[in-house]
Amino acid sequence: MNPFLRFLTLVLLLSPLSLMAQSPVGSWKFTVPDGNGTMIPLKVTMSDQGTFALDFGADGVVETKGKYTLDGTKMTIQETEGTECTEIGVYTLKIEGDTLTMTKVSDGCPNRGGPEGIIVMKKA
Repeated sequence: MNPFLRFLTLVLLLSPLSLMAQSPVGSWKFTVPDGNGTMIPLKVTMSDQGTFALDFGADGVVETKGKYTLDGTKMTIQETEGTECTEIGVYTLKIEGDTLTMTKVSDGCPNRGGPEGIIVMKKA
């Protein structure tokens, strides 16, 4: 087998591993400003079943639940309980080490994603 075909075969065999590395499953933490600008800790737990739970204040109480789907590096999210806005949001997903970054592509909920449209989380 020529070297190029060996390389191509190796890339194809390892591709699923790189996709698994982009999995958001687990617990993540970040902060969000309240109406007065005070930063509030938030913990999000994403399941391997395509659901997530938000704990505002990181006090162990889940206030909001939702669902998500992944298509490559595109994540579609929708909150289903505990919120006034249940519109769909589409974000690009990037995971590097213990950091998950979601960048807004579009979102029907105007306040989700903050003013810059970027959510940066750390592994909890």
